[in-house]
Amino acid sequence: MTVYAKDPSSEVDYSFDWANWLAADETITSTSWSVEPGAARALVLGADIAAGTVRGKYVSGGEVGCRYQLSCQITTSAGRAGERSVIIRIVER
Repeated sequence: MTVYAKDPSSEVDYSFDWANWLAADETITSTSWSVEPGAARALVLGADIAAGTVRGKYVSGGEVGCRYQLSCQITTSAGRAGERSVIIRIVER
């Protein structure tokens, strides 16, 4: 799983391109996002990004020294479900 470093005062976008996973003529019909752990000072999920086969989310906050798993779950027009995740490590920059 990919690990990214993020400053707690920055707002950063994280995106996944599902093009190679989707079948021909299959589209993304819904997207949901989650963060673990979901503590009081966890990451704050902001605006969505949706462009063709790319789905993303703007993320802010987090506590210095903590690691969070940001996950994107999709459902497709063929009724399939997929999930991808990244680890975000909060560091002062």
